[in-house]
Amino acid sequence: MHKIGILFDLDGVIYQGDSLISGAKESINLIRQNNIPFRFITNTTRMTKKNLITRLQSMGLTLDVEEVFAAPHAAVEYCKIKGYKKIALVVPDKDMEEDFSDFELHAENPQAIVLGDMGNQFSFDLLNTLFNKILNGAEIVAMHKNKFWHSGNELTLDLGAFVAGLEFATGKEAVVIGKPNPHLFQLAVTPWGLPFKSIYMVGDDIDGDIRGANNVGMQSVLVRTGKYRRESLNCSAIKPDYIINSVDDLPELLQLN
Repeated sequence: MHKIGILFDLDGVIYQGDSLISGAKESINLIRQNNIPFRFITNTTRMTKKNLITRLQSMGLTLDVEEVFAAPHAAVEYCKIKGYKKIALVVPDKDMEEDFSDFELHAENPQAIVLGDMGNQFSFDLLNTLFNKILNGAEIVAMHKNKFWHSGNELTLDLGAFVAGLEFATGKEAVVIGKPNPHLFQLAVTPWGLPFKSIYMVGDDIDGDIRGANNVGMQSVLVRTGKYRRESLNCSAIKPDYIINSVDDLPELLQLN
């Protein structure tokens, strides 16, 4: 078998709410035993990577800090490349400020607003403040533009709805850092030195995961868990290479034993 690598989305693929999806732990263990390189890539902006790893460990998943590649780290790289010194970091987890310690974070006139999903902290006042900062010249750097996610209880509005509102009101287009942006996929697999066609991307989001993987030439695997909706798949022009019921079926797809 050719050498392969695997990228996993996290929320909706490996876990949902506060528990692992059935078979996730066993599938990961089997992939480790077969010495297949893998990484979790996530648009999650509600917590730091450290807190995310702690949460996954509390669910029973053993993982290394290098095995998680998250949108906030790609946002740091983007702002450095642009030469920004002053940014407004709008995220619900204040601990994330550590990741952005190279920047002045509380300037009156930031060069960019780095925006994560604030959930129910999105208020008229917050959006109006951001609106005015953008009109004053700040760039919108959205960590992702997901439309919705599965909170464990129900489908919930995600960051993309608020980014779209700010774009509409200001007439400015946001720079989107996370999936489906090619950068996140490319940066995540750089250490492996594998051709993209040898890498499988396993996700529940037809737009972020499947479109993103297809655009960079990776093999896309859609799971019927998390935010998967048959209607979304049927009316989308984006087609996955494979569809499986859950991550539990991945070893069979890859013929692992």
